[in-house]
Amino acid sequence: MPPIIYAMIAPVIGVLLYPLLHDHPKITRVFDRCMYVMVPLLVLTHVLGHHIEHRGWEVGVISILLGVMLVGLLVPIGIEHTFHSIAPTTEALSIIAGFIGLGFHAMIEGASLNADTPTAMIPITVHRLAVGLMIWWILHPRYGTFIAIIGVSGLLSATFVGFVLADTLPNGFTGSDFFQAFVGGSLLHVIFHERYHGSPHDHGH
Repeated sequence: MPPIIYAMIAPVIGVLLYPLLHDHPKITRVFDRCMYVMVPLLVLTHVLGHHIEHRGWEVGVISILLGVMLVGLLVPIGIEHTFHSIAPTTEALSIIAGFIGLGFHAMIEGASLNADTPTAMIPITVHRLAVGLMIWWILHPRYGTFIAIIGVSGLLSATFVGFVLADTLPNGFTGSDFFQAFVGGSLLHVIFHERYHGSPHDHGH
């Protein structure tokens, strides 16, 4: 089976796992705590993974990327503390920014799946299964099934576009490592915000 098929199916499996892992009150809290760890790890993988893979452990550049990610995390927090009335809008914009970054990363993955070199399918399948689960975990409790489906469909579409356009994308295309770092920080803001100010995943909400 071509690698792109695995990459397209894995996020859907992640979505199907969501009700099994989350819709039972006794395990919801444990599941959410695991996601609070997994999502930041996924964001770090998206922001740093491509750079480290292609350019190595450049400590200076990695430090700058982490600094840009921190800025992406702190800017929404600063806006919310300054303008309390627009906090919901800030969260929504952070989610949009974060998912734009995920889209760029999906394009990179799609392009890599169309390369001549063999692809290690087990790591990428597990990774994308976790991404599909993460997207549904973030979007479904806040905005409902329709928006969550759009989020997962966007991931799949970006992957397919990257796969198809692999030969025409600029050499070394990354979607801007610094841009991805900033929007990755914005997505982390959403996770940390709900961790400390109440989660839409709680069954009492």
